Amino acid sequence: MGIIIAAAITTLLAILAFGYLVYRLCTPADWRVALAAAAVALPLQPLVFYAVRLPLHALLQSALGPGIALNMISLFYAPLTEEPAKWLVLLVPWIRRVLRPDNAVAFALATGLGFGIGEIWFLAEQLTRVPQFAAAPFYMFGGFLSERLLVVFVHGATVAFAFKWLADGRSFALGALLGVVLHFLINFPIFLMSIDPIGVGRDAWSAAIQIYLIAFVIALGAAVNRMTRGRLSESVLGSATCPECGSRYPRSLLGLNFVTVRYERCPNCRHWHWVPMKQPAREG
Repeated sequence: MGIIIAAAITTLLAILAFGYLVYRLCTPADWRVALAAAAVALPLQPLVFYAVRLPLHALLQSALGPGIALNMISLFYAPLTEEPAKWLVLLVPWIRRVLRPDNAVAFALATGLGFGIGEIWFLAEQLTRVPQFAAAPFYMFGGFLSERLLVVFVHGATVAFAFKWLADGRSFALGALLGVVLHFLINFPIFLMSIDPIGVGRDAWSAAIQIYLIAFVIALGAAVNRMTRGRLSESVLGSATCPECGSRYPRSLLGLNFVTVRYERCPNCRHWHWVPMKQPAREG
């Protein structure tokens, strides 16, 4: 079936892309723990859906009936069930014991990878029950692929605050709450599209939501990169030497690429420069 092939391709791309990031952010010893975090997170999305979300929805539906009140409350289902589910990874003693400020983001991204892959296959199974989707060829699911890859990263990024703040000795509760709020904010425009409060139509909302999601994911990426002190962007873009102050720095995710050169900011002298895309390897 087409959706099964699409889910398999999406899973492979997610493992290659985000598994690579986790690998680059980990020491050899931490890599095995990151794999464990991904494995623990793998069944959590369908588990929390069937064990918590469906019973909660049935209870609220019987109490409130269908309508705007139930729709408003349903906005909180995903952030209030999926974020706490990801925190369960920290209940594994082996993972919690080795959590440190330098590996917390890697473990969070590994958790998001496992959680996101579980969600990919949960949705794929749901779509096989819809005749028009079950019969569609795999190349018709390009939107599914791109959306799921973004969501895999978002799952890791939203839980990264809880993991990192806990490892830093800061408030886990505040980091966890921030993840819940971010999860809510990324879903909120979809609700607005469903009620169309300003009457612009579904097509206009779809275009606006695409721009919003791209900006949101870029901002999340920048925040996660900051938590790793630039190691995330360095894993993707490498490092560069400033032509003005001569310092070596991890390249930021924020910059303009022009095939052979890149316009980017040196974090040391804080000036913007044109820097060659291909840089010599770091010495030593």
